[in-house]
Amino acid sequence: MASPITKPPAEGINVDYARVSDDDRGTAEGVDSQHADNEEFGEEIGRPLTGTYQDNSLSAFTGRERPEFQRLLADVAAGLIAAVIVWHADRLTRDVREGLDIVDLFRAQGVRLYSVQKGGEYLLSRASGRAEFINDINAAQKESGHKGERVSLARKRQARMGAHGGGIRRFGWGAPTGRVRSKCTNPKAPLDEREYVDVPVLDMTQHREDEAEEIRNWAEELLATKGNMAQLLAGIRERGVKTVSEADGRTLKRGGREVAHGGWDSRTITRILTSPRVSGHVVHQGQIIKWNAWPAIIPEETRQALITLLEDPARVTTPGNTPKWLVSKYATCGYCVTGVVTARGGSRSKGTTYRCNTCHKGNQLAALVDEYIASVAVERLSRDDLVDLIKPPKPDLDVVGLRAEITELTRSKTEAAQSYARRKISLAVLETVEADTDKQITEIRSKIAEATSSSPLADFLDADTFEAAFEVWQSKSIGRRREIVRLIMDITLDKGAPYHLDPATVRIAPKG
Repeated sequence: MASPITKPPAEGINVDYARVSDDDRGTAEGVDSQHADNEEFGEEIGRPLTGTYQDNSLSAFTGRERPEFQRLLADVAAGLIAAVIVWHADRLTRDVREGLDIVDLFRAQGVRLYSVQKGGEYLLSRASGRAEFINDINAAQKESGHKGERVSLARKRQARMGAHGGGIRRFGWGAPTGRVRSKCTNPKAPLDEREYVDVPVLDMTQHREDEAEEIRNWAEELLATKGNMAQLLAGIRERGVKTVSEADGRTLKRGGREVAHGGWDSRTITRILTSPRVSGHVVHQGQIIKWNAWPAIIPEETRQALITLLEDPARVTTPGNTPKWLVSKYATCGYCVTGVVTARGGSRSKGTTYRCNTCHKGNQLAALVDEYIASVAVERLSRDDLVDLIKPPKPDLDVVGLRAEITELTRSKTEAAQSYARRKISLAVLETVEADTDKQITEIRSKIAEATSSSPLADFLDADTFEAAFEVWQSKSIGRRREIVRLIMDITLDKGAPYHLDPATVRIAPKG
């Protein structure tokens, strides 16, 4: 997306506007394709593009705010734009009233409007050109109205019945039924040339257990690590977890060209974990209309806790390099005592070592230290008294009610800021209100975290041998292993030998 225009050029620039109403996959394939066509058309008519405005997955018919559309209008009003290219008039708007406002604004600023589908310009300076633009919008508005009514009724009926509305399979859902259906692989070909294949029929109201278990692991890890998304994504990559497109062998295209799968990102993880569907609810037009329609992958209170955690502005979202070693930035330096050791790259022959980030001493081989600490940890995790290290069950809390309290407290902060802006309260009063409110919000977030987080030690309760505990240990991500080590021991590293480990230099103090 182009950077905001900060000052008027000598002459207005040529830009395009691209929009799609629904982008369930979040790949922006539609806007990219539109922009590519607009760009090619601009070259053909002698108006190469130097700016673009794109709204992805935002309808022009529902009345929702479109940030890039508003920015385009502001730049037109500021006299920065010479010409606008759209794929079709309905990309700008599907509302006739809004279309008339666009005509007035473009005429006042002398902006020329082109359409790829029209193959030319809407001559807004002429009555016939304005009528043509409005007629195209009117046709799109009528089409949207009828289609929207039909789709809304169908979706609402499906939702009430707890049925899946179709579309791309959601991660975690789609249990195989054992049945198959015939699917055409080239539906645009002539009838006698069409080819068909058998594809499995999936039950979209039931879990795909391997993916559902993955989602549960995500929830547990984020709650245990206070929302460390970078650590979670590192573990996902290490385990080779496939997205729906990768698992189902889907071909992704952008701008008409096949592109590689992008893999997982924090936005997708957040969307899955906070969606009402993950707790078995049905959503229609942004509202839950049927609770517990399907089996939940994670409980509702856990979903609410994740929403609270991932929306927390105090959460560190850019924690720097994701630790790849077990006790990096955790173990204490045995020399200066005040510093912590950090894994640092060593020579090619020696490899990564642990060194103090304060006095820079140590040079213990990280791989050997981690292997030794892991063996000590697994031995402790295989004991019968492990239950003594696990905190008792958290009390039941009204997570939904607590989240409502956070919303109310946030609203109070906003109202206080508005009162200060209107000079109804002093700066000192505002700062007092904000400090007190922030303290209450922090306390509520802590309650939610305590009520919903589970101990990573609980998975080892059935592992009554070293071998069984080691198997569970191996199934954990590096983030979970680090959390386990923090729960059961304190570690101090002294200076070690250059190429081997002396256990005496790794001082471990068990907790509990």
